[in-house]
Amino acid sequence: MMLLNAVIAEASIGGNLATALTSEKLWVNIAQTVIFILLGFFFTKKKLLPDKTGKILTKFVMSVCLPCLAFCSFMSDFTVSGGIDALVNFILGFVFYIGFIFLAKLIFIWVKDKKKRTVLSVLFAFGSTTFFGYPLVVAIYGGTAGNNFNIMNVAYRVFLYSYAYLAVANLEDETSPEADASSLGHENKPVVDKTVKSILKKVFLNPIVIATFAGLLLWVLQAIPGTAIVNKNVFGAYPSASPDAKVAFWRFDATLPWFYQAANKLGGLSSTIILFAIGCTLGGTNIKDAATDKYAWIWTAIKVVVAPAIVLGVLLAMQSIANATGFLTNATGALKDGAPEYAKNVSQLVSVNTLSSVVITWMVPPATVAVGYCINFDKEKEMASHISLIGTFGSVIGIVIWVIVLTVLTSSGLFYDPSWFVAA
Repeated sequence: MMLLNAVIAEASIGGNLATALTSEKLWVNIAQTVIFILLGFFFTKKKLLPDKTGKILTKFVMSVCLPCLAFCSFMSDFTVSGGIDALVNFILGFVFYIGFIFLAKLIFIWVKDKKKRTVLSVLFAFGSTTFFGYPLVVAIYGGTAGNNFNIMNVAYRVFLYSYAYLAVANLEDETSPEADASSLGHENKPVVDKTVKSILKKVFLNPIVIATFAGLLLWVLQAIPGTAIVNKNVFGAYPSASPDAKVAFWRFDATLPWFYQAANKLGGLSSTIILFAIGCTLGGTNIKDAATDKYAWIWTAIKVVVAPAIVLGVLLAMQSIANATGFLTNATGALKDGAPEYAKNVSQLVSVNTLSSVVITWMVPPATVAVGYCINFDKEKEMASHISLIGTFGSVIGIVIWVIVLTVLTSSGLFYDPSWFVAA
């Protein structure tokens, strides 16, 4: 019997893998990623664009496009299962980031030079989730996965502008050279300011953080009884909506469709512009020097292979235990007609959206802000720049591998899909 089950499981995995490898959406998104990066790289290398093009594009995306994308992704019906999913991602964010801050120190303990070890650890713990990961998650998996990604990365932004800043700056240093970190297309140019006020300002006044919290709050408020008072089709945004379908007045996709559509289109530009800006950034760096930096290659291998494998193992263990014990199984929502039979035995602890967002979070290149800290404080700035370059190329290759793995896992039935449940 066990042998039969093993054969069936193997056949199922083989079928899922074949489906993943033949997925048009997968290869279209991968091709677009490579093409847009290469275009930015080519135009920069050929001097066809001004030197600060990458910086300007980055600032526009970080200040306008990504906040719009984050906010609009929450314009959907609230579900109890979705609320649990959001809570799980929020907790996982802090657990994983605290865990990887300590794990990074162990991974690079073999590096004797303290400065190199600190930089390698910080760049490992803080990847370019906003600049690189988030647009890819949304492009490949859709807005719901993007919600999970954003919620989980609340912890990322808290620690990036506090722990990472202090770790690189080293408060015992009396001098801090003011190098221009913007040449790498950084999310924010770091400023030498060691006050708690400054750190909190960076965290909570970040446009993406504000948009995420605003969107999340409005989404959750829909759970309050009596808030759904406006016809969903009041302005023709949902022509197929039934007369009885009501939404809260702050559901701008229905009540202010002109605003929502404009913001949504701005958000939709994020992926294209960001990938092009990454290409511009890479075009302005010395590839030959980066290619001979052993630390850049070692860091990339660990970041692209080991880190996502660790988080995948943790999620598999969590979900397997939850499924075996019946934890949260169908406890928070009724199944829709047409939901698979095995959904009755799948816990709502870890969703397919959480799976994809968490794994991709940990295989992206180093955070541009963290690299900016290294340049600004003159802490192994050449190595940090090399890691940013090699790590980006490695992540592009890693995307292909990990998206295939994730496609197989999401179609395996081990993790739950929020679409199985009736909105509540």
